[in-house]
Amino acid sequence: MRHGQNWPERLYLVRHGQSQGNVARDAAHEAGLPVIDLDIRDVDVPLSDLGHRQAEAAGRWFAGLSEEEKPEVLIASPYIRAKQTAQAICDAGGLAGGGPSGNKRPTILHERLREREFGIFDGLTTVGIRDQFPKEAAHRAKMGKFYHRPPGGE
Repeated sequence: MRHGQNWPERLYLVRHGQSQGNVARDAAHEAGLPVIDLDIRDVDVPLSDLGHRQAEAAGRWFAGLSEEEKPEVLIASPYIRAKQTAQAICDAGGLAGGGPSGNKRPTILHERLREREFGIFDGLTTVGIRDQFPKEAAHRAKMGKFYHRPPGGE
């Protein structure tokens, strides 16, 4: 941070690598299924094999930056896939003052970086939403999926 400034000089935004949930969702959509085949809570969904490789690539990219360009702190969602991605960046030496042997600064987990709550739509595909909640599906189509708040969701 610059002297007298409360804002970071540089901000990097990194989405977690592909998750097993992304894979299951895509498979359900491709098959036209109403429900995504996952038997664990969304917060516990880990990275897929490709997601691990993507996270490692992000770590290598950050590690290749100069010390002045590297982030000084890492803030992540408390979701497993986000923590795994953050760890890969740290393990690669992607933070300033860190190194391949590990970063001295722990990743800060922040609840406000978690996924949206989908309420009654949790675990459903677009087909499933239309089948089980046709009125809500119509309202969602009118409002847009990022502006529509499903019952019990945000």
